[in-house]
Amino acid sequence: MLSRVKKTIEKYEMLKPDERVVIGVSGGADSICLLHVLLELHEYGADIIVAHLDHGIRGKEAKRDALFVKRTAESLGLISEQGEADVPRFKKESKLTLEEAARVLRYEFLEETRVKYGADKIATAHTLDDQAETVLMRLIRGSAMKGLSGIPPVSNGVIIRPLIGTSRREIEKYLVSKGVDWIEDSTNKLRTIHRNRIRLDLMPALEAYNPRIRETLSRTSDLLRIEEDYIDREAKKYFRRIFTPGESELKGDLRKFRRLHRALRLSILRLAIEGLNKSLRNITSTHLVSAEEFLMSGTASGEVEFPDEMIIAKGYDSFLVTTRPGLERKFSYVIASHGKWSFPGFEVDIEEVSAGTLEEKREDVVYLDAGKIEFPVEVRGFRPGDRFIPLGMKDEKKLKNFFVDEKIPRFERCRVPIFTTGGEIFWIGGMRIDDRFKVRKKGKKALKLTIRIP
Repeated sequence: MLSRVKKTIEKYEMLKPDERVVIGVSGGADSICLLHVLLELHEYGADIIVAHLDHGIRGKEAKRDALFVKRTAESLGLISEQGEADVPRFKKESKLTLEEAARVLRYEFLEETRVKYGADKIATAHTLDDQAETVLMRLIRGSAMKGLSGIPPVSNGVIIRPLIGTSRREIEKYLVSKGVDWIEDSTNKLRTIHRNRIRLDLMPALEAYNPRIRETLSRTSDLLRIEEDYIDREAKKYFRRIFTPGESELKGDLRKFRRLHRALRLSILRLAIEGLNKSLRNITSTHLVSAEEFLMSGTASGEVEFPDEMIIAKGYDSFLVTTRPGLERKFSYVIASHGKWSFPGFEVDIEEVSAGTLEEKREDVVYLDAGKIEFPVEVRGFRPGDRFIPLGMKDEKKLKNFFVDEKIPRFERCRVPIFTTGGEIFWIGGMRIDDRFKVRKKGKKALKLTIRIP
C-alpha cells in the first residue's frame, strides 16, 4: 500500500520533503487512509493540516462527521480546521448540481485553509475507483477527450491526489490491518445520486466483462490525458494566430482555422468556449463537433448555439465566439461637440478644419461639410430599414445591401458605428460617408472625423 502511494507521488512529483500539506478529510475510509499514509511516509516529513467542511446537507450526521475528524486530528497531534457551508443555497444561486456546488465550495474552503496556514499543497483522497467512475460518467454524458481524461493526479501544481492509483478495496484492507476506524456517509448508498448508480450498479456489471475494469479505465484516462496535453499545447500556439480578443468575445480568422488539422480545430474551439464561459460543464463533444462542422461547411453565414447562451457565428472569412447578448448588442451614444470621444469598441476625434487642407482619402479619416452637421451627433448601431446615399452615388441604398456588397458578416453589422445628425446617416464609421454630406467647395469649413477601432 505505502509503496504504491509513494510510487504515485514520485511519478507525478506531488511532494517535496518537509512541505506543509492541507488534507481534505471527510471522515470516510479514503480520506482517513490518506491521512495515515502521509504520516507513515516519513521520508517526506509532511507538516499536515487536517481540514473538514460541513456542507450543510446531512444535519446530525454531518455534525457527527465533524466531531470524528476533530478527535482524529487531536489523537494524532495535528491541527484541525473546521468549516461550514450552505451548499443547497449555493446550488440554487449558481444553478449547479448538488455535487458540483459541493465541490466548488469544498475547494474554496481548502484553498482558504492553505493560504491561512501558508501550506504548499492541498491533498484530496480521490481514488482509482473515483477515477473510473468519473470517466464512465463523462463518457455517458458525451464529454470530449479532455473530459474523458478524468481527474488529473495534480491540478495547478498545488492540488495533489496521492491515492489516484489505489483502489477502495486496498484502502479498506489497509485500514483494517492498522485497526483504524472510519465513518460511512449514508448518502453513498442513495441511488438517486448519479455517481452512486455508476458505482453500485454499472461498475459491478462491467466487472463481469473485465474484472480489472477500474484499472483499464484509469489507464485509458492517463493515455488520453497525455494526448490531450500535447494537442492542448499545440492548440494554444495556434489560438493566438486564429483569434483576436474583444470585450467578452473572440473573433476568428476562418481561413486560418480551416487549414488546421481537425484535432486542433476541435481543441481550439474548446479553448475559446472555456475561456469565455469559464467552464465546459454543459459542453459535450457533440456541441464541439457540430460547431466545427458548421465552420467547415460551405454555408456563407449562420450561427450555432451552445448551452449557457454561448454562440458561434460566421460570415465570409471570419467567425465569432460570444454570447447571445454579446451578438445582439445595441448601442446609442451622443457626441455633444468637437473633441475626442471614447466609447466601448471605438474612439473618434472631431475637429473643424479648412477644406483646403483635406488629406488623401482614408477609411478611418473623413471630411464632411461642417454646415450640414448639427450637434449633438448620435452614434448608434444598425437598424432594419436604414438607408443612405453612398459617396459617389445619387440614389439611396439600403444599408443592409451595402453591408452585403462590402462582405460585412451579419454578426459584425450591429457593431459598425453609424453616425447620424438630425436623424440622417452621414457616415458608416470607418467605411463610407453619405454623398449629401461631402465637402463640395474648397475654402469651406469642414469637419474632420478620425475613428479608431481596435
